[in-house]
Amino acid sequence: MKKTFVGFVVGFILAGIVALVSASKIIETNRVSFCASCHEMKVFHETWANAAHGLNHRGVIRAKCSDCHLPHEGLLKYLVTKTKAGLSDYYAHMTNKKASLKEWLEELKNVKRPRVAYESGCRECHKELIGNGIPIKAILAHRAYLLKETDRTCVSCHNMVGHGDIVAVIKDKIKQEGGEL
Repeated sequence: MKKTFVGFVVGFILAGIVALVSASKIIETNRVSFCASCHEMKVFHETWANAAHGLNHRGVIRAKCSDCHLPHEGLLKYLVTKTKAGLSDYYAHMTNKKASLKEWLEELKNVKRPRVAYESGCRECHKELIGNGIPIKAILAHRAYLLKETDRTCVSCHNMVGHGDIVAVIKDKIKQEGGEL
């Protein structure tokens, strides 16, 4: 009986330590500074900083990378997606994949925005699309969306919110570096 109790206490303490370390790593890797720490992400950090939800705008919601690029439909889905994306980014960093702007430009041509920006992320912050203080023009613009009469998503219409015209920025940077498209 005594061994079982000691085993339970030790197991409980170890589980607590693992939970605390895991939680601290989740918090640490949700910081914009963490996402921007790899050279591959420099252009994304710069364009985010200048976009509507970045650093340079007052009076709007400032979003972290994880606010848009991870689902907000439950903790399990969030953690699984975060782990997959993190491992994919780590692999790309370690193998030098997507190291050049040309590689990113090619990737962005093939990506569907809803695959990299989650609707649930938009709705987490923008819960009220109708109500007091919301302009009638905005309510009417979102009518079909709210009534589920359209397949359009937030980023279908608001595709410049997160990073501005990132494709144009990358093309300009390639030209500035003397590269060809």
